[in-house]
Amino acid sequence: MSWDVYSEYIFNFLKSLKKKKEAERLNKFQHKFNWDFQIEETLFKNEYKAIVVTDKNQNIIWVNDGFKDMTGYSLSYVKNKNPKILQGEKTSKEALKKLKEELSKESICETSMVNYRKDGSEYMCDIKIYPIHNKNKKVEHYLALENESQLN
Repeated sequence: MSWDVYSEYIFNFLKSLKKKKEAERLNKFQHKFNWDFQIEETLFKNEYKAIVVTDKNQNIIWVNDGFKDMTGYSLSYVKNKNPKILQGEKTSKEALKKLKEELSKESICETSMVNYRKDGSEYMCDIKIYPIHNKNKKVEHYLALENESQLN
């Protein structure tokens, strides 16, 4: 019984350390690009495995290690590419349309869709995208928090 309690504590502690490391990396971007965004609050109030940061043209500038674990794609491979590389035949056109509409309104948007790993296998991706404004209140980047869920 005590090992179960202790192992849960260790798991949560390691998860917290990982989020702090990711927040530190995102803070560097915040200083570089003058973001007006609550990084720590956003990361710690959400559950996620993967983080994807894109510029306003939706070109990937950074992904975390969880993204590689989930998709098989490394940062060096996806950098400057569009997240569309994850889409395929079974990716919902409706979900993509919803994302496009919400992003055009500069709103936080959430959806789920079938994506594809580097090896071609399918997975259900739950996505929450935050527009990131700079100090001049213009959207310059997007932060996507992603999780894998069960395919139906």
